[in-house]
Amino acid sequence: MNSVLVNEETICYEVAGRGPAVVLVHGWTLNLRMWDPQVPSLSRRFQVIRYDRRGFGRSSGREDLSWDTADLAALLDRLGVAKAHILGMSQGGGVALSFARAFPDRAMSVILHGSVPPSGFALRWSGPDRIPVREWQSRTKERGLEAFRREWAEHPLMRVPEGRADVRARLEDLLAEYRGEHLLDSVPRSGPIGPITMDDLPRLMLPALVVIGDAEVPYLQLVARMFAYYLPNAQLAIIRGGGHLINLIEPEQYNATILRFLETAIQGPP
Repeated sequence: MNSVLVNEETICYEVAGRGPAVVLVHGWTLNLRMWDPQVPSLSRRFQVIRYDRRGFGRSSGREDLSWDTADLAALLDRLGVAKAHILGMSQGGGVALSFARAFPDRAMSVILHGSVPPSGFALRWSGPDRIPVREWQSRTKERGLEAFRREWAEHPLMRVPEGRADVRARLEDLLAEYRGEHLLDSVPRSGPIGPITMDDLPRLMLPALVVIGDAEVPYLQLVARMFAYYLPNAQLAIIRGGGHLINLIEPEQYNATILRFLETAIQGPP
């Protein structure tokens, strides 16, 4: 694993393959290892860049979405990458969209995998699949981070099909590395770039792919269809056999879907 100092934090990253750059941005509580099933396939055709966002994995700092876009731009600068396709999972989808808004000449396409909604989305996340961050902050301070990890591992977003002990073990390893500082002692956002908003979406003209598993949680199914509707050049792909962790559960289908889109994005419209 490599590391580089960007915006006063150490960001850890890995690069594999040669070709057009594809950046993989992990979701909340995860790290760059969530993409292990994708790298061998994607790196045959692309330069695959994956990294631990600040506050996650082996990168330093406190998790802060308002820094993520600037960190990604600085990382690409240090790697000498002028343009890239950006694939963001869950919370990482917001990073992908924010990067496309802030640096429209550097984002060749965006891929949103189970992405959370932008600021201003009218439908509240109020069902049993919601992420009750404030409740978890309180309980984590009382019961400890390990108790949070166990509860989060049973959340609908982390659902793993019966009989997939391999995916369950991989997920447990990923969650074991989450430091949980946001839950134990949250601090105000201090970065230079604000969140993506609903008003931004119609202005993002680059190619976009919205990916969900057919067993994705209900709220994020709604959100995915919203993205496919409001992003001008978006398409929706539904992958059979898994939910939020579809890249771990059905990696062959997932990888094939991503590669088809990237090849089309490179070739451009007919």
